[in-house]
Amino acid sequence: MSGIVGIYNLDKRPVEPGILTRMTDVIAHRGADGEGQWTQGPVGLACQLLRVTPESLNESQPLVHSSGTVIVFDGRLDNREEILRSVGKSSTVAADSPDPALVLAAYEAFGDRFAEHLNGDFALGLFDPKEQRLILVRDSIGIRPLYYCRSGKTFLFASEIKAILALPQVSTRPNDDMLAAFLIGVRAQDCHGMTFFEGVSSLRPAHVAIVTRDGFQTKQYWDFDPKRKIRFSSFSEYAEGFHHHFEEAVRRRLRSAYPVAVSVSGGLDSSSIYCLAESVRRHDPQSYAPLRGISYISADGSPSDEKAFLWEIERQYDTAIERIPMGAPGLMDGCREEIWHVEAPFLDSQWNVMDTFLSVAQQSKARVILTGHWGDQMLFDQAYLIDLFHRLAFWKVWAHLKAYGHWCTDVNPRYFRRQFLSDLLRQHVPDAMMPFVRKLKAKLVRGAEDLPWYTERFRKRARQWTSKKTVVGRPTAHFRSLYQEARSRYHVLCMEWNNQVASMRGLEMAFPFLDRDLISFLMGIPGDMHTWNGIHKAVLREAMQGIVPAPILERRSKADFTDVVNEGMERDFPQLTDSLKSGAMVVRLGYAKEDVTREELVRLKNRIRRPDCTNTWSLADLLGLELWLRVFFGKNDRVKEDFSWKHEMITPVAAATR
Repeated sequence: MSGIVGIYNLDKRPVEPGILTRMTDVIAHRGADGEGQWTQGPVGLACQLLRVTPESLNESQPLVHSSGTVIVFDGRLDNREEILRSVGKSSTVAADSPDPALVLAAYEAFGDRFAEHLNGDFALGLFDPKEQRLILVRDSIGIRPLYYCRSGKTFLFASEIKAILALPQVSTRPNDDMLAAFLIGVRAQDCHGMTFFEGVSSLRPAHVAIVTRDGFQTKQYWDFDPKRKIRFSSFSEYAEGFHHHFEEAVRRRLRSAYPVAVSVSGGLDSSSIYCLAESVRRHDPQSYAPLRGISYISADGSPSDEKAFLWEIERQYDTAIERIPMGAPGLMDGCREEIWHVEAPFLDSQWNVMDTFLSVAQQSKARVILTGHWGDQMLFDQAYLIDLFHRLAFWKVWAHLKAYGHWCTDVNPRYFRRQFLSDLLRQHVPDAMMPFVRKLKAKLVRGAEDLPWYTERFRKRARQWTSKKTVVGRPTAHFRSLYQEARSRYHVLCMEWNNQVASMRGLEMAFPFLDRDLISFLMGIPGDMHTWNGIHKAVLREAMQGIVPAPILERRSKADFTDVVNEGMERDFPQLTDSLKSGAMVVRLGYAKEDVTREELVRLKNRIRRPDCTNTWSLADLLGLELWLRVFFGKNDRVKEDFSWKHEMITPVAAATR
C-alpha cells in the first residue's frame, strides 16, 4: 500500500514547485518508507512509498524506464512469472525486479494493451514522454483506489481524494446524486465512477484512462467471461478445483517481507484463510513471513462469543491467536478522523473495535492484513435456484430451500423463501414495471415512515436510481448475481474505505475471496455446486477438510453482533443528538428537515434496542452525512482543532446553499 499522485498541465505550463509536496503531505500516512518525486515540464508524479513484498525492499518510486517512460505504482502483481515469460529475454527485468519494473516492461512490450497482461491488486499512473500521454490503470476488482479530476487546464490524480482537494485551484461541492443513491437509493447500482465530491471521479475497476492534451478517454481492459463454463463429473472435483484457486489466492497475499496479520474470528471464512495460510507457511517456512492471528473477543456466553472456535484452531495448529477484548462499543470516538480518511458519509458502527484492531496489527510489525470479507457474497448466493427453476428442477429448489434452514439456524427459513420469490419476480417482471415493484417492496419491508428526516428534494434524487436496469446479457442467474456482487459500486466503495482505513495505521488490507481468478472459477461452475445439497458454503467446507477444525466446518450459525452494535449507539446517542442539534449542516444545506429530525431523535431514543440494527444504522448514516459535510465543506467549524494530528488541513470548500 503506497500513495500515488500526479499532475498534467494540459496547456504546457511547468509544474509549480511545491505542488506535488502539497498533495503528498496529506497522504503521508500511506507510505512510511519515504517520498519520491519526478517532474518534466508540465508533468509531475510522486509516490509515498510503503515497501511490502520482498521484491520491493530496494524499490524507489517514481521509477523511470530507459525509454523515458515513468511510473508510480500502488499495489501487488500476482502474475509476475507470466509477465516475465511474456516480455521476453530482451527485457531488462529479472525475477527479483520490483512490480513497477515489470509493469514498465509490459508497457514497452505490449503498448496500449499492457493492462490486459496485469493481474493483482493495484492502481498506477504512467507517463509516456514520447507520446505525451498520461495513462491510469486500476485493477480488475477495484481493491486499490484511484481518483482523478480536471480543473481548468490541469488534470490531477491521486490514491485519495483529499490529495486532489489539497490544491487551492480545485473547487468541489457535495455530489447530491451520489449521496442520495448511497443514503436512500439502491446501493448496488453502478454509479459510473461518481464519488461524493462533484467533479472528482473514481477510475472504475478494470478500466484504463488515457489523458492527452487533445482529450480524455476511458475503456475497460478486462471483464469476467460469461461464456466460460467449468464442468467436472463430481462434487469432490469441484471442491478440489476450488481448493486450488483458494490456496493460490491466499498464497498471493502472503507475499510479504514483513509479518502478515490475519483477522480470524472463529467463523468459517476467516478461519479458512488463517488455517490455509498457516498450512502453506509451514510447508515452506523459508518462503513466507510469520503469521499473526488477531481476534477481538466478546463477553463469555454472549451471542457474539466465538472463543470456543479460536481454541479449536489453537489446539490443531499449536499456535496462539492474539485476543483483543472488545471493550466499550461505539462509533463516536475518533469519528472525524474516520470520516477524514474514508472521504465518505460513512461511519462504522463498530469503529472503536476496528480502530483498536488496526493498532494491534500495526504494533505486530505487520504491513498486510488478510480478512474474510466477501466470503458470504461470493460463496452463498441463492440466485442459482432461478436456474434450477428454469430447468424445471422444482423438487431440487424446494429441497435446497428446506436445507438452508438446517444449515443457517440463525436465520428464519421464511427469509430464504421470500428471497427466492423476490428473485423470481425480478427475473420475469418487465423492466417498465420494476420501479413500481421496488416501491411496493420498500413499503412492505421498510415501512412508509422509513428515514423520515430526509427532505423531499433529496428523496427525489434517490428515486432516479431505483429504476436503473440490472445487468443483462449474462447466461445464467447465478453468473448475473455474482457479477453484480463483483461489480457493485457499493462494494467497490467498501473496498476503498477498507483500504483507506487500514492506511491510517500504515497497513494494507487483502481479501482472498476477491481474487480475480477465484471469482472467475466461482462464476464458471454451476451455482448448486457452491451450495451442494443445500449445504451453506458446501464447496468451502469440503475443500477445507483436514485443514480447518471440524467444529468450525460444521458451524450452522454466525456470531450475532446486534446487541453490541445497538449498545454502542445507546452509549453514543447523547453525542449524536448534540451533533445534530440546531444549526446542523444537513439541515442548512437542505438534506434533512429540522423539525422532523428533532422529533425522530426523541422518538428513537428508547427504540434502539431491538432485534436488528436498522435504527442504529439509519442514525449512523445521518450522523455520517453531518460529519462529512463539516469535515470537507464546513465554514467556521473546528475542523483544524479536531485534526491537530495533521500538520496541515485542506482548506474547507464552501458548499453552495440550496
